Amino acid sequence: MTFDDVKTLLGEVRINYSIRKSPEISSALAALKERAVLDGEDDAAEELCCHEQILTIQECYLKAFAQMKTGEYYEAWCVLEKAENTLSWLLTNYPKYAGCFELRFICATVPRLQSLFPYKYFISPEFLIRTKRCSICEKNISIRNPCGHRVGGVYKGKICHREVSDIEVLGTAIVANPSQKYSVVFLSDPATKERKDQYNYSVVQYLISRLAEPFDGWSHEVTKRRHPHSRYSFVGRNEKCPCESGMKYKKCCLLTDGVLRPHIQFTFQKKPLLAAEAVEYSE
Repeated sequence: MTFDDVKTLLGEVRINYSIRKSPEISSALAALKERAVLDGEDDAAEELCCHEQILTIQECYLKAFAQMKTGEYYEAWCVLEKAENTLSWLLTNYPKYAGCFELRFICATVPRLQSLFPYKYFISPEFLIRTKRCSICEKNISIRNPCGHRVGGVYKGKICHREVSDIEVLGTAIVANPSQKYSVVFLSDPATKERKDQYNYSVVQYLISRLAEPFDGWSHEVTKRRHPHSRYSFVGRNEKCPCESGMKYKKCCLLTDGVLRPHIQFTFQKKPLLAAEAVEYSE
């Protein structure tokens, strides 16, 4: 497989994603990059490295879409984070690829998908890093002892990063905007101590169940709408209003024809797989 073949396959991902053999593309890129390094063609090796990351981004997005289709929502969330991080590296260092290989679509869609997930709080660890080294030259480094390689830079087809070998955990905190999104706060089953997924994924499920293909276009608008009082029959008149205004229910939304709650309106570029009711409510 030539480099031109690879670029064609990556460029036509919208139509060939279900039949292309990604391991073959990955192997071809690795072989081409190894040859470029051996021949001293560093620029070619750098370009091939970028295309490896493009393949990773595409595959992460496609995998997350498939996982959401089968209800593996947390797994999809983690894969979307990997796509987000790889996209960030690629478009920060090589913005020329922004309009190629469906990256513009993926770059716009990943954060919109993430915004639909119900996760609000995350575990954030605090570390004291004692030893770290450069992945390129393997030199132990510090502020006073740099190695000259830039984190995120590509050297002979390899991306430079820091390898941490000695850390001390100082503590953890619950945060709303984590540096790592995979650290979602889950409950645990008191009997088995196993992780218990307490989240409601109805909004994500609603969207994905109506998309036939991963590259079908869609948009959404977050507004507020009155939800029927029958959905909140468990809330007493003197309790706080479910609209989260802080007022008593009887002095707030109970005086109206419904509880004012967030509402998401979806628009699909293609006819959705399932017909939508005029209004659909979720917890």
